[in-house]
Amino acid sequence: MKDYSLKINGHNYNVQIDDANEDSTLVHVMVNGVDYEVEIEGAKAVKVSKPQVAPAPKSANSGMIMPSTATPSPRLAAVPPSSGYSVKSPLPGTVLGVKVAVGDTISKGQTLVVLEAMKMENNIDADRGGVVKQILVQQGGTVMEGDTLLVIE
Repeated sequence: MKDYSLKINGHNYNVQIDDANEDSTLVHVMVNGVDYEVEIEGAKAVKVSKPQVAPAPKSANSGMIMPSTATPSPRLAAVPPSSGYSVKSPLPGTVLGVKVAVGDTISKGQTLVVLEAMKMENNIDADRGGVVKQILVQQGGTVMEGDTLLVIE
């Protein structure tokens, strides 16, 4: 709604005009508190179709789609895990810390990685003992559910 103060032939008028409807040539106008339905002469109603959003193809990896202005956070998912037992992320999040190094001997229940998800810290603990063979994430990186974090032999 737009407000105008008009002076016509020495008389003051307070006019409020609603935004024009794209589907009609009629506009609601209020002049000094009196409502009027006004037709815009010579105007044609324009039928504007709204843009349709198409779903992403099934092959698209939504975890890798980012706005062009965003700085991608580090991800090392491009490195394929080697043979051994893979420790996978149970939920998407940001890696706050990696508590082990390649070559470390670990025991069952030991914290391997700390993830932040939904503003909570989550410890990812070892299901079994072994030796850390490969680490596929780094501090500050993002992971999706099911991504391999590290490999234990």
